[in-house]
Amino acid sequence: MLNNFVGKDIINISDMTPDQFQYLVDLAAQLKAEKKTGSDQRRWLNKSIIAQFEWESTRTRCAFETAAHDLGLGFTYLSNSHFGVKETVKDSIRVFSAMYDAIVIRSQREEAYVREIAELADVPVINACCEGDHPTQMLADALTMQELWGGPSSCKGKKLAFVGNCATTAMWYGRLCALLGMDYYMVGPDDERYRLCEAYEDQVKKLYEKWSPNNKYVITSDFDALEGMDCVTTEGWIYQNPDCNDMSTTGNWSNLERSYDAQFGHSDILTPYRVTSDLLKNHVKNPNCLVMHMLPAYHNGDMTLMQDFLKEARNDRDRMLMTEGICISDECFEKHASEIFRQAGNRQPTIEACLAAVLGI
Repeated sequence: MLNNFVGKDIINISDMTPDQFQYLVDLAAQLKAEKKTGSDQRRWLNKSIIAQFEWESTRTRCAFETAAHDLGLGFTYLSNSHFGVKETVKDSIRVFSAMYDAIVIRSQREEAYVREIAELADVPVINACCEGDHPTQMLADALTMQELWGGPSSCKGKKLAFVGNCATTAMWYGRLCALLGMDYYMVGPDDERYRLCEAYEDQVKKLYEKWSPNNKYVITSDFDALEGMDCVTTEGWIYQNPDCNDMSTTGNWSNLERSYDAQFGHSDILTPYRVTSDLLKNHVKNPNCLVMHMLPAYHNGDMTLMQDFLKEARNDRDRMLMTEGICISDECFEKHASEIFRQAGNRQPTIEACLAAVLGI
């Protein structure tokens, strides 16, 4: 398949066809292999990109910076600027368009904000995560599964479950599975706060109807539905269905992560849906099941955030979660660390593929 991303934006994987999505995964595999052999990948010595991150980041920033270096691109990580404060976003984007060949945006805002920036820009815009989607993460997850299962098309017919708080990130994985031809299960509490809102659910359903009408798309609280899963993934507990009236978990993500109530306010409801080795043994019953986590994972208490929470722990259950893992237990995390950190490492070649594609490899 020829590259048809040249000069275009990458904002949401639902904008792509399965072939277009697979093109990026295949390109990432090619670039990863080139790097491993020591090939010179510096194809764009006269081009530069700018990254405007309004949301803290580790893997995404590191992957964009190292990918740009490998491709020979100039890279600017913008900080201490006038962007949106002393200068309108529109004016800043016009400046970026005059100086750079692509713009990377990461913002804890609705997807419409990133699309508005893309409309203003004269160069490609890549979404480095917003509330609507995390396309470069989904590409990395696809590459990881295909590497471990045997290459392109190896995901077709496989079963992936998102377990735990299914209110937001589960939507991203629903799109991913629809594009890859996988059965998708969202397994979480029978509580509206931890299920997809109607609009998100409709988005995933439409993608299944369009691309994978013969695959299963299941929302359930039943642990028995996990039997035979090929991959299990999970994410944090702090966000809730935006259609609900519970305001304890709305607002800035960074602030919520530091909020006891956002993290543990409903731990009684969510704790049974932690990803643990017992859950895999008793319900998944597939010894070859992959476990993934996009990170960061609060899988033990060896970080300042959890140590601060420990000082105000309200009960033994919360104290256990702080020290032994919240959405995924420490023992399960470490058993599957090879998959999880392969997944993290694959952020680099998949982001490299996005940059190469929009610039015209």
